[in-house]
Amino acid sequence: MPALPRFFRMLWAISFIGSILTACIVSKDQQESTPEQVLPRLMAVLKDENPDLRRTAAQSLGKIARKEAVPALVEALRDPDAGVRQQAAWALGMIGEEALGPGPSPLAPLLFDPDPDVRAAAATALGLTGDTQAGIELLLERLQEPGTPADSKRLAAASLGGMEARTAVTALTRLLSDRDARVRRWAAAALGDIGDARSVAPLGRLLTKDPDPGVRLEAAFRLGKLGGAAARPALTAALTDPDENVRRAAVAALKERGAGGHS
Repeated sequence: MPALPRFFRMLWAISFIGSILTACIVSKDQQESTPEQVLPRLMAVLKDENPDLRRTAAQSLGKIARKEAVPALVEALRDPDAGVRQQAAWALGMIGEEALGPGPSPLAPLLFDPDPDVRAAAATALGLTGDTQAGIELLLERLQEPGTPADSKRLAAASLGGMEARTAVTALTRLLSDRDARVRRWAAAALGDIGDARSVAPLGRLLTKDPDPGVRLEAAFRLGKLGGAAARPALTAALTDPDENVRRAAVAALKERGAGGHS
């Protein structure tokens, strides 16, 4: 197939999958076919060389939501294409609690995926399959392991924030002292996403003391979202921050709901 712009390739992929579904749903005697007739075709497309086709096939399997598709979808979680991994995770979530048996969930490793959409889909699917707590525990265990790479810490923080895991507040607060500025920044973002009042004080200290302006900027933004009188002292102090962007963020944050009431 000649190279086509992404939009037209996607249209072709959708049309191709649609023809499979149409052929399977409407048989010669005009009787609707069973999912058992549709599933093998879609699972075969999961191995197609065209990633657009693989993505659409995974999405279609999620709409059908039959347990028979689970092995193929679990394999697709390791697809080199992020869109396929995302759709496969979503499809497993649509199948629900019967999708996965006992033991470690194959969705859990995707909480460390470099693609944010894949991480979000995996977190949602874990909840739909009843494994949210298992995912949170895996992330917390990884953070506690000695020698965990900075990238793993960042991705774990992002997933915990996306899952709004209040049980992770203590672990994420510890990450605010990590020697890697990117880890500190992602931990601050995660605490902001979780929105627990316990995060206000550590984020305030981060804003006033962290040497990295990007980390201070993140802290100011998150304190503005958390709001409340407790955030005011650190935000007020940040009005004289040496970094212009941090100062601007502090001004905006003080205008957020309840952070300072300044006009």
